[in-house]
Amino acid sequence: MNIWLLKTGEPLPSNKNNGRLLRMGMIANELNNRGHKVIWFTSSFDHFTKKQICEKDTIEKINENYIIDISYAKGYKKNISVSRMLNHRTIAKKFREKAKKLEKPDLIYVAFPTIDYASEAVKYGKKYNVPVIVDIRDLWPDIFKHNLPKYLRIFASPYIKLMDYKTRRIMKNAFAINANSEAVLEWGLKKGKRKKNKFDRFFYIGYKRENSNSNPSKKNILKKDKFNISFFATINNQFDYDKIAELAKKLEKTDNDIVVNICGDGPKMDILKEKTMGLSNINLLGWTERDDLKYILENSKMGLAPYKNTFDFQIGVSNKFAEYIAYGLPVILTSDGYMKKLVEENNCGISSKNPDEICKYIMELKNNNSKYEETSKNARKLYEEKFNAEKIYNDLINYLEEVEGEMKK
Repeated sequence: MNIWLLKTGEPLPSNKNNGRLLRMGMIANELNNRGHKVIWFTSSFDHFTKKQICEKDTIEKINENYIIDISYAKGYKKNISVSRMLNHRTIAKKFREKAKKLEKPDLIYVAFPTIDYASEAVKYGKKYNVPVIVDIRDLWPDIFKHNLPKYLRIFASPYIKLMDYKTRRIMKNAFAINANSEAVLEWGLKKGKRKKNKFDRFFYIGYKRENSNSNPSKKNILKKDKFNISFFATINNQFDYDKIAELAKKLEKTDNDIVVNICGDGPKMDILKEKTMGLSNINLLGWTERDDLKYILENSKMGLAPYKNTFDFQIGVSNKFAEYIAYGLPVILTSDGYMKKLVEENNCGISSKNPDEICKYIMELKNNNSKYEETSKNARKLYEEKFNAEKIYNDLINYLEEVEGEMKK
């Protein structure tokens, strides 16, 4: 099978210093391992580090059957900005021009967002009779309507309406829709005003756990003898920093053996520092390398996911959720919805907006080792059953091969 993948912002296999491969990277690897021909279209701009990985259009040849086509586009400093929208438009336009000169693929698998990338992929599929599967990762542009301040929503309203129009056309005209949860799939079907067909499916975010012990690059990155609660994230507007500070204050007064380790950097870092100033049980580690993150996971007792209670986190499942349970960490959530349902049905954590209730739960697990071990075991079981990357992406590639087989009939 000759397949095109479209996704920006994910670490590439050639970029050894930018962490582990995520969803599209693992899909590309599995396709390549099965002998399929892969072209992965992406951008020169690294979304996480906000740096360029190259200064011009570049072709990276992983092997004979696996190519990464990198389109250069100017970067951006803020995740919600005109510069980011221009970046997306540039790489989509470049994809359109490049696609005309390439051999027609058997299948296109495109991540949504970006809206512009997905729109160009669907247009190409319609024109050349190529099945395009849209994999929903984030609920654009609806999240802007929900998350932007009122004055910015008014200013951005015309653009949001245009993006919503494009989104509806994408979902309507896609050969099939994939998503990272059942609820997100339903959102996509509703946007496209379409009934679910046999190829509209959801595949959870898969996480690949590395089982060998790791050595941190930084000395004393955390104290192994403490009850470590860890939070990994880009420090942006998705998280409730007041809740983190309130919880840390209560834990500080309750038990000085509990430490909250925060790994990451981002546009809201100053706010996080301000909220947690003076708290002795907060360990701000900043941008943390891959081996250090793994070491922290291996030596943590719980995973903190303090998402704001917004609709996107109510119906989706985050990367962090899968990452925490892969290491058997009970999850602390502050949002309602789909992840809360998973936590409660599988007894592998707590979802509450009440810091007192969360503090009580943490102390209960800390002081009752048998209950902690049972909860940790439940988290790992949920990971193995539903979030193990090897299983998920094996199933997803089976699905893509099924689609290709159907098209050849």
